[in-house]
Amino acid sequence: MSARRTIGITTYDYSPRDMLNLAVHAERLGFEGLWFGEHYVIPERYEGHHPSRKETPKDQNDARDRAIISSDIRIYDPWFLLGAVAGATTRLKIGTAICIVPMNNPLILARHTATAHDVSGGRFLLGTGAGWLKEEFEAIGVPFNERGARLDETLEILRKAWAGGYFSHQGKHFQFDSLQISPHAVKVPLVCGGNTGPALRRVAELADGWINSAMVSLEEAMALRDTIETERTTRGTSSRPFDYYVRPQTIDPGDIEAFFRAGFENLVLWGPNVWPNTENLSLTEKIAGLERVAHDLGLIAPV
Repeated sequence: MSARRTIGITTYDYSPRDMLNLAVHAERLGFEGLWFGEHYVIPERYEGHHPSRKETPKDQNDARDRAIISSDIRIYDPWFLLGAVAGATTRLKIGTAICIVPMNNPLILARHTATAHDVSGGRFLLGTGAGWLKEEFEAIGVPFNERGARLDETLEILRKAWAGGYFSHQGKHFQFDSLQISPHAVKVPLVCGGNTGPALRRVAELADGWINSAMVSLEEAMALRDTIETERTTRGTSSRPFDYYVRPQTIDPGDIEAFFRAGFENLVLWGPNVWPNTENLSLTEKIAGLERVAHDLGLIAPV
């Protein structure tokens, strides 16, 4: 593989032991990074649907939604797990895909991210999103209809905090006098997520990179990239360094190579496709499966 081509893994619904074993062996086999999915609570009843849905299904709670927030899904604090993975690895990049930013106090999130940067030795990437589950926002006590504005304002505060030293802020949702999160600057890549118009405009305006929602076909990824590049040109940000982190629909080597040929240099595979999050397989079987994927995708020589 070209040095410009990287392959990461996005994770969700893993036990802590599975997560740590996956991280250690992914690093050994040459995978670039591990991304952590996030939710805070699981509402028993909800009305919305994950934004990856192209159509609203007739049944209220469809299979895609249940795969994310059903009652048997294991949710853990991503920052605690991120620290554990950082301590178990030395090279593997670690990121959130995504952090539901509007449900976080911006100063607490600034502390989380600065700590993640320093603990990992600069391997941390902050993947951000606005969120989609109204009932989760209501449970946390954050107005759902303010999530876009809160996201934008929080990102502004994070940039100030990451610059190092004292800073203040007087905004619509957050106000505080001069304070400090870190005495030194922390370089945290800001990777904004989402596939919709508002999300893509935010990507073009503010982000160092983009990660798509759910998984996309090559044709969808190319169309979304075109939209982002048009927006970057319109907003005068096209000269800023920018990375695409794309989650393809399959791990088929031919499909992966097609994404690379199309100019997508950083691919992120859906974790259960390479390391099943089931207790029915032994650790030995999961390691062997990950090794096969690494070989098939050209990360390692045959085992």
